[in-house]
Amino acid sequence: MNITKNGLVGITDRGKPSDALATHDEFGRLTGKQRSLVDSLAMPGQSAIDFVLPRVEIRRRDVDLS
Repeated sequence: MNITKNGLVGITDRGKPSDALATHDEFGRLTGKQRSLVDSLAMPGQSAIDFVLPRVEIRRRDVDLS
């Protein structure tokens, strides 16, 4: 039995909408093309932004193991 054949199925939690059930094909149609993490984080046209970090000095310390 395929209860999603007529579209999305709404699921409620104590009368409030909480989730939706869809077929795999419908989910793919709704979400569109899948993007990679790199594509999602990319900022096209923003490569000219100056990003300067202050230099951090890390000093070594002696350890007292007594």
